[in-house]
Amino acid sequence: MLSVFRLESFFSIWYWAFTVLVWTLVCQRTLGVPHDMLVRAARLPEVAERVDLLARIAAERLAGLGDSLGVAAAAVTGFALAALATLAYGYGVALAEAAFLLAFPLSVVAFGTMRVARQVRAKGLAGEALRRRLSRRRAVNQGIAMLAMVSAAIAALGHPPRFGF
Repeated sequence: MLSVFRLESFFSIWYWAFTVLVWTLVCQRTLGVPHDMLVRAARLPEVAERVDLLARIAAERLAGLGDSLGVAAAAVTGFALAALATLAYGYGVALAEAAFLLAFPLSVVAFGTMRVARQVRAKGLAGEALRRRLSRRRAVNQGIAMLAMVSAAIAALGHPPRFGF
């Protein structure tokens, strides 16, 4: 029973619970707009206005952060991912591999979200065009999440479980 609560990477219930939680949260909102609001916005004009407002606020915030911290954030992210990949695949550290298999797809999602934020700000997307763009980004995020979970499961097959305490 205690082996369920071990802090090993792939065979810990906590790793998988955290992974599912992270991808659920990432796929629930796109550019700060909950998916249920996107669905209701097609029927209700007052919700559509709120979707536009939420998306414009988030786009301005993210694009502004990208303008001021973009290069530094990309450099730090690249270094961290390279360090995790080296530890994971160069030195065989399972925890680094588990972290890399979560962090790399998250960085891809972050890059895509930043692109959408810049497009919303630059093109002034609103209404149906904005909702279509957010829905497409959510679908891409869900695809990345599925690939990330499958990749982690396949990687877990390469690490035999240890039994005992």
